Amino acid sequence: MFLLPGITNAQDKPTGDGFQIQQTLNQLLGEDQAARYQKILSPDEAISWYVYLPNNNSTVKPGVMVYVSPRETGKIDSRWRSVMDQQNLIYIAANDSGNRKAVNRRMVLATMAIKALAQQHSFATDHIIVAGFSGGGRVASKLASQYPEVFTGALYICGVDYWKKDQTPRVERLLQNRFVFLTGSRDFNRDETKRIYRRYIKAGAQQSKLMVIPGLSHEHPDAAALTEALQFLN
Repeated sequence: MFLLPGITNAQDKPTGDGFQIQQTLNQLLGEDQAARYQKILSPDEAISWYVYLPNNNSTVKPGVMVYVSPRETGKIDSRWRSVMDQQNLIYIAANDSGNRKAVNRRMVLATMAIKALAQQHSFATDHIIVAGFSGGGRVASKLASQYPEVFTGALYICGVDYWKKDQTPRVERLLQNRFVFLTGSRDFNRDETKRIYRRYIKAGAQQSKLMVIPGLSHEHPDAAALTEALQFLN
């Protein structure tokens, strides 16, 4: 369903601040390819993503964190901006892609985020992480398992599903990637997250890390916890 796009020249955009990218599938893919998705998303529907570019002096191309939000906005948690700066990661998340939307739509918007970003900014195609919180974490786990060549790592925050064999034809490739399962001592999804982490390990995903943050409930982790997670995925 998804092919990693080529990278075009970067345009001047503000680092250290958020902005929006808006496109349609017709604009991103052309009419013939966009028509393949018409049962999921109208080719003429305007799609938007929130983007944050890292604010640092690095001469190395940044990686990308594609984030799946459970809410209707893709705006970054303000505490995470400094982490994106330090880890040299571009943050991008679709708007209008919350838990009330169909999973297939959310998956298309997340993969198209890379295509939309590539039209404007250079980035390291060998360092693309998919992340999500709560229901967004469950969608992120589907993306990670179905597109292991695209997403080199995954961060599941307070929500994750185990992969389905009939939807994961390249399990051997998937097991080469890195995964972080982040939950909290007060998160109602804690036990499920720990159980699925153990299933990943049993399946052979040895490059997996479980983080249970003391006192954290069903919520975003702070900058320190996010930094630890992303350093493992680097």
